[in-house]
Amino acid sequence: MELKRTLSLTDSVSLMFSSMVGSGVFFTTGFILNKVENPWLVITCWILGGIFAIAGAVTFAYPAVIFPEAGGDYIYLKKAYSPLVAFMSGWASLSVNFSASIAVLGIAFSKYLQFIFPAIKELPDFKTKLGPIDIELGPTQAIGAGLITFFSIINYFGIKQAVRLQNIFTSIKISGLLILVVAGFAFGNTDYTPLKTNSFFPDIFQNVNLLILGIVPVSFSYLGWNMVTYVAGEIKDPRRIIPLSITIACLMVMSLYIAINLLFLVSAPVSELKGQGGIGVIAAKHLFGDGITTIISLFICWIILGSMSAMIIGGSRIYYAMAHDGLFFKSLADLHPKYASPYKSLIFQCIYASILIIFNQLEDLLYFITCAILFLSSLTAFIPFVLKKEYKSESDYKIPLYPLPPILYITANIILISILAYEQPQNAIKGIGITLLAIPVYFVFRHSFKK
Repeated sequence: MELKRTLSLTDSVSLMFSSMVGSGVFFTTGFILNKVENPWLVITCWILGGIFAIAGAVTFAYPAVIFPEAGGDYIYLKKAYSPLVAFMSGWASLSVNFSASIAVLGIAFSKYLQFIFPAIKELPDFKTKLGPIDIELGPTQAIGAGLITFFSIINYFGIKQAVRLQNIFTSIKISGLLILVVAGFAFGNTDYTPLKTNSFFPDIFQNVNLLILGIVPVSFSYLGWNMVTYVAGEIKDPRRIIPLSITIACLMVMSLYIAINLLFLVSAPVSELKGQGGIGVIAAKHLFGDGITTIISLFICWIILGSMSAMIIGGSRIYYAMAHDGLFFKSLADLHPKYASPYKSLIFQCIYASILIIFNQLEDLLYFITCAILFLSSLTAFIPFVLKKEYKSESDYKIPLYPLPPILYITANIILISILAYEQPQNAIKGIGITLLAIPVYFVFRHSFKK
């Protein structure tokens, strides 16, 4: 039994949009303003971040069209390089990247929910230490684990059910963001002084160091542009839909991000926005008054839900692909006889992410692994150069402006890796260590599971 190709163009765009648009857009600019105070330079950061995302997306579409299978990077690295390199990517996603990201989204939702229902904070919780690790059990963790379980159950009943729910999240996300932008510019208490008093054409070359520092958090806000590649085995017409959905979703997100951040920058003085993690809420208060806080908090919760749903769909397909190759528990490759969902992979992911949610160092863990993930993504972006001759006759998809997009994406990743390694070298080393641990694990798994 195989995964069924049921996803349409609308479904694919919806999945991409929801995975890209997370809560990051509501706090990232506050941190950028610590480095870059000229609002036009801030907008330049969001434009360049969008260009890098599009460059990565159109590049990843190339192997996705040639190998339209579930698993994303894992599949492409296996075909282009070796099963070991693929396993390193899958191991990073399994041990930290997807699982920890799902857990972090669960915690983020719980914390935003506490703004709306402060009584949640008063409920008892349990804290302890397990060596250097802080463990917490309380309402925040219970709510997060409950959400992970809920979305896993929805996915259990098949990709079509999960994507129907995803489409609802996406439609409300798009509508809400458009209403925020239109209402903010039309009726909000805006002040265009910061835009008028700064040069519309900032000297980028004199501020290149600041610009690079600003692009780093922006790049993370655009992550999720490759989500459709993880479900490539369930897309109806992958050769047409994958490149098209990637292009549409990236352009939509980039346009919305630029408009939203322009609105934030004219909503309040830069001094009040600078360094603030809740810039979205602060901007909304200035634009519409204090009464908007609850509505914005609810909307951010909704955005987080959509992102978690998309991550659960994508992550489970990686473990399914690894198990299918005999490099993970064989039963995780089983598909449900009725719903054709990788249900055992979903159950495993649900349990693992729910366990991770009790650890307080989750965000540090994600930071550890970032350099390794960026390096492995660069290897994926290099695949068009590796496979161009061998699969020339099998792919009618041409990367626009080739070879510029893969070169641009790889270069951007090298810059990000360099900055992250320079700022926190110990964390970068820990992340590389976690990834290299995949090598002995690979040989153990290959022997155990294939046997």
